[in-house]
Amino acid sequence: MYSTISVLFLRSLIIDRHIEIVEIDYLLRRPAAAIERELTIQKRVVSLFAMKKKLERLPTDFRFILKWSQSFSHYNNLIYKNGQQPFLDNNCTFRNCYLTNDKGLITDVTFFDAILFDVENRWDPHPIERSQYQRFVFVGAESAANFPICAKIYNDYYNLTWTYKLDSDISNAYLNILDKNGTIVGPKVDMTWIKPMAATPDEVTVKIAKKTKAAAWFVSNCNAKNDRRVIANHIREALMAYGLDIDIYGWCGKMVCPKNQFSECLQLLQEDYYFYLSFENSDAEDYVTEKLLHAVMNYAVPIVYGGANYSRFLPPGSYINAKEQDAISIAFAINEAMKNPKVYEKYFRWHNYYSYAKAGEKAEVCKLCEVLNSPPTFTAKKDFKDWWNTKGTCKTTI
Repeated sequence: MYSTISVLFLRSLIIDRHIEIVEIDYLLRRPAAAIERELTIQKRVVSLFAMKKKLERLPTDFRFILKWSQSFSHYNNLIYKNGQQPFLDNNCTFRNCYLTNDKGLITDVTFFDAILFDVENRWDPHPIERSQYQRFVFVGAESAANFPICAKIYNDYYNLTWTYKLDSDISNAYLNILDKNGTIVGPKVDMTWIKPMAATPDEVTVKIAKKTKAAAWFVSNCNAKNDRRVIANHIREALMAYGLDIDIYGWCGKMVCPKNQFSECLQLLQEDYYFYLSFENSDAEDYVTEKLLHAVMNYAVPIVYGGANYSRFLPPGSYINAKEQDAISIAFAINEAMKNPKVYEKYFRWHNYYSYAKAGEKAEVCKLCEVLNSPPTFTAKKDFKDWWNTKGTCKTTI
């Protein structure tokens, strides 16, 4: 195992020269059966604490939030800072929340108002004691296909969900869709789009008029579970009939784009490429990452591939879905757009009404504190296993 860790560490030093961080699963995982035993015991003993006297709290008292998983302490994490600072920094309406990794900060773990659990963490034992007044929060930024919940024991376990899924209690989407007033209007489950749409604005047609290359793809994980590389190769083969190709940057291709020059690479995408492969590394509902932003924020048409319903994220007629079209039809569409500027311009009509941006952190952090200032009730999410899963990812059902 240590030799494996050493190899991955050395590779991480090298990969920093490229544009994407390598997507590696955690090496250490506890058996699902061990987790099931813990949670079964907890469900049995939680009733013993149902009559535990509730702490007397003033409305202005701190809401203490325990980060059960050490992974929340990574500097790239949204809530890596401890204390009250994240809520002050984001100017939240409710700021009386306090984050900590210290399980002994207060006398009893059942007195924490909320405990955050990371979906990627499979080694820390779950707490046995549980108060009926505290929230157990499921936090998931990574794909449910890569980190599925296969045990039924999680049903009725978590009170709140904080994930990229659009029906989560606290949204952790990777992107925002804004109207022309700068108001966030999506993505959302019941997303509606303005139609019909007017012709593409003149300033956009000028930007896209000088493009010369068919498509680009920035990628470093060559062995994604959903075989996205196979799909990309099929499209490349189909494009050969038109004398076109896909320029692949990173570990999986011959083109190089240093990570510290990523903004220059995106500028190259904006100026030269008609299309961009916004391929996710796995298929999961609503799992749409910054890969889509590379295209829509840089005047390239996204060719998407993933498990999401993309009508929640993109206006109709603005993209090509490689899950719904075969390689030959995609290559034909690329060639037609490159030959006929009017055809290509139609992909960008949405610019009259919408814009895209990377999702901010304020809404998520503030929502957490807001929820904890509402009356505490134990309403765990039913059928959680079916909610956080992707068909076929669980080989067995516990």
